[in-house]
Parts: sequence; structure tokens; C-alpha cells
Amino acid sequence: MAVSLLVLGAVALVFAVFVQTRASDTAERAVPIDPNNAVPATVLAEAARVSVSTPIRPANLTGLGYHPEGESLAAMQPRGKNLSANVFLGLLSKGETPERIHYYVMDAAGRDGPQTGAIDVGATTGTTVYAPVTGTVTAIRPDPMVQNANIIEIKPDANPDVRLSVALVRSDGEAGVNDYVTAGKTELGTVADSAEVLDPQLSSYTTDAGNHVTVSVSKTGFSRSWSHQLVSTLKPSAFACQHVSFLFLLKC
Repeated sequence: MAVSLLVLGAVALVFAVFVQTRASDTAERAVPIDPNNAVPATVLAEAARVSVSTPIRPANLTGLGYHPEGESLAAMQPRGKNLSANVFLGLLSKGETPERIHYYVMDAAGRDGPQTGAIDVGATTGTTVYAPVTGTVTAIRPDPMVQNANIIEIKPDANPDVRLSVALVRSDGEAGVNDYVTAGKTELGTVADSAEVLDPQLSSYTTDAGNHVTVSVSKTGFSRSWSHQLVSTLKPSAFACQHVSFLFLLKC
């Protein structure tokens, strides 16, 4: 009898910890970064000797989600707490930061490359997007997946041999090719309404439609993964919906 009571007590304690942790994670989910303890250019991750700052002001963030986006990308080393980790192992996590950064590592959804090759930084449509690194804009190209959105490529001062790309940005001359940009200060544009034509994976981890910009660092100088480059040469309506809708979760 005594043994049974001890076992039941242990189970009850574990369940209570589980419930408390899940409730805590739900609250954290609404605030990816504590804006009271974060600076505008809070660093989210490191990749190829480059510090990647948040392109969205901490108070405006809706979610942070890492995912693969091709073999050409450098793996990011996220700062903060991984909310996707096993709940019990998460109790022992030492990833907490002063800014209380909380992120998810999302499902690969058939994509190749490092699990943390790209990060979706969530914000509502129209939110101002800032440069995630200090460096020089080397290219601005139309994003093939969302009308009136661009992919902005930057050569970081910290490592000129790589290129950082910010996709799903609606820009109108805020920063041009060859312009020098400063992390957390230079405006690149605003968050495009990708949820109008896509089903953003990030929406599974936020309480809104999942609009976001995607940041990645390329080891080869290409702005995005092979899959995104392939689609960029074709019209999304003719090709993407027929051949890669499973990859990009298109609403076709």
C-alpha cells in the first residue's frame, strides 16, 4: 500500500509539473521575446560568424520558428529556449537568455538542409522590417511566392563571404542595392501578407495568421535554397501550385 501511494504521488507530481510547464509555454508562446529586457537589435542567432539580429522590434514579434530551407544554408545557433524540446528535458534547459527568447524548431515538411537553416520571424502585415545585420545590400529580387514582396540580400561586414537574405519583405525604396545598412536601425520595408496566398507553417505556433519574414544565411552566396531558386524562374501560379505546393503549403 505504501509503495502504491508513493507511485501515485510521484505520478501526480509529474503531471502537475507537466501541466504547469505547458501553461507556462502557452504564455511564452504569445511573447517570443520580453520587450522590457530586449534592445531593438537583440541577437536571435549566430550563423557563419555572423550575429543575426531580430528584423522585427521585440514588442511586435508574434513567433520565432526555425526550419530547413536547403543544403546551401549555414546552420544557425539559436539563442534562447527551444519550446519544441521534450517538456521534461526542457525543465533542465539552460538556454534561457536575459531577453527571454523563446523559439520553435518546426517540422522539416520535406525540406532538405540544416534544421535551423532559416528562421521565420513572425509579425503582422505592415510591420516595419529592419536590417538583421550590418553590411551592404547586394541584391533585391522579387519573391516568386508572394506578389509585391521582395528578397533582400545583404553582405555582412562580419563575414563578407556569406550572404544574408530577408524574404517576404514589401519594400518601396527604403534601402537599395549598394546601400549600407545597420542592424536594428535601417528600415528594409514592411512584412508582406504571405498568408493571403500561402498557409504559413508559423501559424501553427502563433495565435494569428502566421505572417512573417524569413531570414537565412547562405554559405555559397545564393540568397535562398535550391527549391526557392527553382521556383523563382517560373510563375508560381503555373508551376508552384502544380509541383511544389506540398513544399510551400500553398493554397492553390
